[in-house]
Amino acid sequence: MLTSLKNIKMWAGAATVAAIMAFPAAAQDIFTVSGVHVDERAETAAAARERALEIGQRKAFEEVVARLTLPEDRAGLATPETSVITNMVRDFGVSNEKTSSVRYIADMTVRFKDDELRRFLRFRDISFAELQSKPVMIVPVYRTNNFVNLWDDPNPWRDVWARNIATSGLVPIKAPIGDLTDISTVSAEQAESGSMERLSQLAKRYGADVAVVASAEVSGPEGGETVDVSVTRYEPNGAPQIFGVQEKTQAGETLNETLVRAAKSVQEQLADGWKRANLINYSTGGNLMVFIPITGLADWAGIENKLIGLPVVRNSRVIAMSKREVQVSIEYVGSANQLQTALNQQNLSLSRMGELWFIQPSGADRLQGLSLGG
Repeated sequence: MLTSLKNIKMWAGAATVAAIMAFPAAAQDIFTVSGVHVDERAETAAAARERALEIGQRKAFEEVVARLTLPEDRAGLATPETSVITNMVRDFGVSNEKTSSVRYIADMTVRFKDDELRRFLRFRDISFAELQSKPVMIVPVYRTNNFVNLWDDPNPWRDVWARNIATSGLVPIKAPIGDLTDISTVSAEQAESGSMERLSQLAKRYGADVAVVASAEVSGPEGGETVDVSVTRYEPNGAPQIFGVQEKTQAGETLNETLVRAAKSVQEQLADGWKRANLINYSTGGNLMVFIPITGLADWAGIENKLIGLPVVRNSRVIAMSKREVQVSIEYVGSANQLQTALNQQNLSLSRMGELWFIQPSGADRLQGLSLGG
C-alpha cells in the first residue's frame, strides 16, 4: 500500500513539527476555569488578596473536578490542602480588581495542569471524562399563562440562555440569536413537536450537530413560581433523549434567578449524560494499526493535530508514509467505541474494511481507488 520513505523523511518531520506547534487550545479549555469571583477581607490589603487568591483557586479546583466527574463519584472526595491544589495550578489571572485597606475583590481565571489533575483523580480511584463533545444548540421555548413563545419578546428563558452560556466544559452550549433567519427556520410549535429537519438546520447554522429543545413552563403566584423544564435532546442518529428539571422560586429570589438555576441544572444533566458515556477506564485499552488517506502535508498536519489532542489516545506513532496515505500505530485507553466517539467529535471517522482500519474526515470517501495490496 505504502511506498518507500526514503524521499519523505523531511516531509514527515515537518508534518510532525507542524502538528505539535498547532496543538489545539480548545483541548485545554476543560482544565481552565473562568469567572471565579472572590471578595475577602483581612487586616491588610495584602492579606486580603492572599486569602482571596487561595480561596479562588480552591473554588476553581472544585469546579473543574465537578466538570470532569459524576456527582456520586466525587461525593466522598474531600477538598485537598492548599499546597496540593497549588501544585496542580499551571497559572492564574485576575481581572476587575478592587482593593481597599482591608478588602480585595476580583474575578479569577485559573488554569490547571492536566497531567497533575488526572494523577490526583486516578490515585483516588475517581472515574472521570475529559472528552469534549461538539457544541449543542439550545432551543429555549417558554410557556406561561397558556402562551407558547420562542422568538417573540419577552422571553426571559431565552434571555437567560443568551447570557449564561457554558462555552467551556465537556458539553459546550450555543444559543440562537433569534434573528429573521432563526425565526424562519423553526417555530415554537415545530421545536416542541420535534421537527428534526428544521432543528438540524438551526443547529448547523451555529456549528452544532445536536439540537436540545428546552421547554420551560412557569406556574404559580408571583414570588412563589415553579419552573418545570422538559428537555429533549435530538441526536442526528438515534432516539431522542428526554429528561426533566424542576426549580422553585425561593424566598427573596426573583423569577429570573430561578430560571438561571433551572438553566444550570439543564447544563449539568446534559454534561452528566455525556460523562457517563465517556468515562475513561485507564485499566483497559488497546493498540490499533490504521491507514489515513491524505491529500497533502497540510491535510496530514491537521489530522495528526487532532489525533494527538484526543484524551483517549495515549500514544501515536507513524509507521510509514507516502504522499497519499499514512500508516499510524495508535495506543488508546478505554474501549474502541470510545476511540471512535472521540474521533467523531473531531470530525474524523473510524471504519473497517476487511482486516484494515481507516481514519478519514467525516463525510469523505477517500478509500475509493486505494490499493490495498501493500
